Amino acid sequence: MLSHAHPELQGAEYVVFADPDRRYTDCSEAVCLLLGYSRAELLRMRIDDVSYSADVAKRFEQFVRLGADDGEFVLRHKNGSPIPIHYQSFIFADGCHAAAWSPITDWREPYLAALLELDQAKLNQRIEVALAAVQRQTRELNTDSTASPLDRQALRDAFTALQALQRSR
Repeated sequence: MLSHAHPELQGAEYVVFADPDRRYTDCSEAVCLLLGYSRAELLRMRIDDVSYSADVAKRFEQFVRLGADDGEFVLRHKNGSPIPIHYQSFIFADGCHAAAWSPITDWREPYLAALLELDQAKLNQRIEVALAAVQRQTRELNTDSTASPLDRQALRDAFTALQALQRSR
């Protein structure tokens, strides 16, 4: 990663680089830890391989056309669990395709964003990210014997609301 000196990526912990075929060409150690893969494994993979989304090719084409993109996305950990993230993607003058990720740690943020989304085209993605965040938090609470019953109920309610929103589209 030392050969990539792009100011937009300075200070970012989770950084990936990909080629025009969506194959990873470089990544930070934090990305390896987040996804559960070794660096060697990740560098043999494509964006599609660690994505929950079926529309990766379409989104990547849009990113290439615009030269930059940002938003939310759901990655797939090596064990299959979803990892909701915020991302900022760039195409730099030297041809690098790069993204800085930030894991979503508070399930409420994507949940509220899904509830408030008015654009039907964006709603599916918002629901997907919110469901992943709720499911991740639910798994964490299931291993925490001190978790509040109110927290557990809030997550069940959010999951039910998101499913209802998904069905009503």
